[in-house]
Amino acid sequence: MQGSPSNVISTAQALALTFSGMRELGILDRALYGNILQRILVQHPEYLGVWTVWEPNALDGRDREFAHAPGHDGTGRFVPLWNRAGGVVHLEPNVNYDVPGQGDWYLVPTRCGRETVMDPYQFPVAGRKEFIISQVAPIFHQGRCVGAAGVDIEMDRLLQPEAEELEESLHRGFVRLDARGRIDHLSARTRQLLSSFVGRRLVQEIPPGILRQIARVRGLPGTAELAPLRRGSDSLRLKHAPHPESGMSLLIVEEDHRARSGIEEPTDALTAREREVLQWLQEGKSNPEIGVILGISTHTVKRHVERVLAKLGVESRLAAALQSQPKKHVA
Repeated sequence: MQGSPSNVISTAQALALTFSGMRELGILDRALYGNILQRILVQHPEYLGVWTVWEPNALDGRDREFAHAPGHDGTGRFVPLWNRAGGVVHLEPNVNYDVPGQGDWYLVPTRCGRETVMDPYQFPVAGRKEFIISQVAPIFHQGRCVGAAGVDIEMDRLLQPEAEELEESLHRGFVRLDARGRIDHLSARTRQLLSSFVGRRLVQEIPPGILRQIARVRGLPGTAELAPLRRGSDSLRLKHAPHPESGMSLLIVEEDHRARSGIEEPTDALTAREREVLQWLQEGKSNPEIGVILGISTHTVKRHVERVLAKLGVESRLAAALQSQPKKHVA
């Protein structure tokens, strides 16, 4: 778990900044905060849940008045979880947020004071245990962390063909392994990321050295960190996360860009896919042409171009094309 390296703001960060600003302005209507969460969930069908948890009396000093109200537990703390478990958008209070271990999805980001992507874990939603990953950002008021806002994503959602943008926003790739350790799902983005570090093109396989590490940790409970792949000053963090019940597991692939000495090139802030998009943009290709070349939709290309422009600090495709050529990656 570590902070996001992207310059593009995440939904969790946007929520945390919005709530911090509202608190600073003295806007204390809990229903308004809840309506914002509900609206975000409705607008993002890729999310299982959108939520916030506040420290005791940190929002309006009125926790006692809200004990057992919708989106609150017996403490009256503001802990609403809007979710679509069972296919219906509804509200329930978060649970176990103050229990070390079970509540690390809240305790870790608020203690470290930065956005955090949590390793996969089980969490009860609408009476059912869901295997999820959470992106969480702390909320600050007058220099003090007063809570957190986050989004929850079902792991199955991350293993769908259209999930590349989710992988991008989480700065991670995911490989699903079946109960026998065989590859069940490997996205094009994750395959390309692994290929760029091993120095050869992977098709539908994982390098043998990684498979041997997975074999050694299979059967162990909880997420296990594997030896990283390295390329210059960059490294690729690898983790193995078993599902607590099904027998399947996940290989988590996470870009870990270390600070470089000297002056960084502007393109160093780009992800592997964004560098590819920039390279073809520099070749004069249109969004539809880039989509065909990379095997992604025109809409996805448009999103990547927007992120490239934001990270490079330019306003046009021409200005982006005039930037230094991106570093080549092995396809």
